Amino acid sequence: MPPSLDPRRVSVATVFAALAGGWRAFRRFPASAAGFAAVFALIGVALFSLLLHLGLAPMMLPLAGGFLLVGPAVLAGFFALRRVAEAGRRPGPADVLAGFRQAPRGLWVLAGVCCLLFLIWVSDAATVYSFMIGAGDVPAGEGGLAARVLRFHLWTSLMGAVLASIVFCITAFAVPLLFDGRASLVQAVTASVRAVFASPAALLVWALVLAGAVIATIHFPPLLMLSLPCLAFASDLLYLEVFPPEG
Repeated sequence: MPPSLDPRRVSVATVFAALAGGWRAFRRFPASAAGFAAVFALIGVALFSLLLHLGLAPMMLPLAGGFLLVGPAVLAGFFALRRVAEAGRRPGPADVLAGFRQAPRGLWVLAGVCCLLFLIWVSDAATVYSFMIGAGDVPAGEGGLAARVLRFHLWTSLMGAVLASIVFCITAFAVPLLFDGRASLVQAVTASVRAVFASPAALLVWALVLAGAVIATIHFPPLLMLSLPCLAFASDLLYLEVFPPEG
């Protein structure tokens, strides 16, 4: 591992400073950032509407949590917007596409792994749903449908937390390292895991902020147009604190 991939220890205050910086970055070019995030808000509306139409409302929470598994795959577009703005140019949709085009192969491999874990998660959650809730014809009340839904959410939340923790460790800093071309896939993942364990308190707070903000706002998809850009920009700023560029 080159010295530039030795992670710096950061504090909880650094995490909140990155969040403040993410908000400032969003305010500089809200239209472009919110416009890109609107794509995922529309997808969320479509998926939740489909679940409600099929009578699968309890699956909304597992699906919302599952976004934490695929979220890293979309960061390249947000990173590109912020880098263009930092260069003194006005970012736009073309810069989002350029960000994905310039993404190295290792980043696409990592995105593929995230999508695979998401598919595994959804299939596992659906299996648990079929066993715990089924067709939903059990009368509500003690030991009825309401209790089954509560147990379903408890077990799937525990299962999802394990997968989300794994994805967080391997992608928290691997995605920007790959995006900037500073490391190979193996080096980026290794550096990301080392960074998480080098600052456990700060990165635990960051993980909880990510999970809480994404799950809360994805249930109201229009709010994703605010939360996604701010969190993505904050992630980029935190990465620059943990792995500052040479010079």
